[in-house]
Amino acid sequence: GSFRPERILEIQKKQNLTFDILEKITISRITNTSDQIKSIDIMNCSNFSLIVIDNITDLFSYEYSKADKTFEKNSLFIRYIHNLSLVAINKKIPIIITNMIRNIDGIEMENMKTAVDLFTHIKIKLRKTNSKFHGEIRWLLHLASFSYKIHSAGLSDYPEDI
Repeated sequence: GSFRPERILEIQKKQNLTFDILEKITISRITNTSDQIKSIDIMNCSNFSLIVIDNITDLFSYEYSKADKTFEKNSLFIRYIHNLSLVAINKKIPIIITNMIRNIDGIEMENMKTAVDLFTHIKIKLRKTNSKFHGEIRWLLHLASFSYKIHSAGLSDYPEDI
């Protein structure tokens, strides 16, 4: 992962926060699908107020990359994301996931999109065009667009013509 504690400290300083944010963050560096699946048990036994999972499908796609493993990959992933959704429901906490977007023959394709879509309430797609940052928020039949800036204090709106 690319989590950088220095970046959190920079945001904390710019926002004049008086408590130590890093004391409230727990990080797990998971390197295989077995550990990713087992992490659900940790989530169920912990008192997290937010869970963020970076690149949720990456390990499944890597470990089950051969065509004859597609059914097993999808079955395991569906069970995993279902159990993850139960954590969100039972503990009443938000879970944010990121996922890979692949460019295949000029077409953007979200990795394991069909499986992810079944359990996703809101999707936010971020992109950079030249030096400008844009985003789209999709839920049900709604679509909203926005522009944003990245600076030392974090992210902020950046009103402009989209």
